[in-house]
This record gives sequence, structure tokens and C-alpha cells, in this order.
Amino acid sequence: MPLPRRPSLTLAPARPGWLTAGMLRLVALSAFVVAVGMIRGHLTTTVAWVIVGVGAVLALLGLAALLGFTRYLERRLAIPWAAQAFVLALRRTGLPLVGLVFFLAWTVVYIALWAIHPRHAFTGLPDEPRFADFFYYAVCTALISPPGDILAGSRGARSATMIEMLSSFALLTAYLSSFVDWQRRDPPPTPEE
Repeated sequence: MPLPRRPSLTLAPARPGWLTAGMLRLVALSAFVVAVGMIRGHLTTTVAWVIVGVGAVLALLGLAALLGFTRYLERRLAIPWAAQAFVLALRRTGLPLVGLVFFLAWTVVYIALWAIHPRHAFTGLPDEPRFADFFYYAVCTALISPPGDILAGSRGARSATMIEMLSSFALLTAYLSSFVDWQRRDPPPTPEE
């Protein structure tokens, strides 16, 4: 005689249907943006160069970590193409962190441009702008909508603004296309086959 089946008990907390993983990631990225936007300190050219130096070192360390993680995934999962392992590493890292790193990297680029030509790189900034001002400009520009109150004044700042818009559009389309399988597949066999 078979034993009676025990009822299963789900211990996972109930989540509202509208609250998806994508929504949680968007909330996390928004929280990061608000936290960075609240940084109060004003920049001088000396402080700006320190931020640029620290940003460059962190960028190199982050790139080395990402490439190391890609190599690890390539070996561990026997992925034949490094590009596939790289996309998997980016997806495992998560959109909030990748987005924040992208915004911060461009913030450092704009701070460097301002430090080179404090009076001409941007108009609409105070004499001693805040880190958050450059972050605001980087986030708005990444969304293909540079702000109207801060304008790129030098050729370098204008070029960087256009490159950021192009690269953010390319990254967004590459990220979204990573969820779609573009390869043609044979139809599943029919029951007669």
C-alpha cells in the first residue's frame, strides 16, 4: 500500500505579480543613482584630478576582474566563445551594477574634461561644481537626452557627449539582444518522425 502523499509547504515569501526581477533591478539602479546624486562635495581642479586618477585605477581593476570572471566562466562552463562568456558575465553581474559603472565611468571622463578646461568645457556649471553635477550630465546623456541646464562647451566635451550617446545606445541594444536567440532552429520532430 503506497504511503499517503504529504502536502508541500512553500516557504518563499509571496511577491506581488507586478513586482518582477526587472522592476527590482530598476529600483536598485535608481537607488544607486539617488545615492551618487546626493554626494555634496565641491570640486576643485586638484580634487578633480585625484578623482580621475582613482577612477582610472578602479576602471583597470574592474576590467581585470571582469575579464578574470569571463575566463573563469569560459573554463568552468566549457563555453567555446569568449564573447558568450563575456555576455554571461555581464548578465550575472546585473544591469544595476553595469549601469552604475557605465554612468560613473562617463562621470570621470567629464570631470577630466572639466579639469583640463574649467571655464570652457561646460557652460551652466558653477565655478566649483559638484561630483553630482557631472553624474547628472552623464546619466542624462546616456539616456540620449543631455540636460538643458548644463551644456558641452568645448569640442572635447561635445565629442565625449556624442560618443557616450552612441555607446549607451549600442550597449543597450547589445544587452537586449542577448535575451533573444537569433539562430535559426529546426522545427521539433513530429510524432510520425
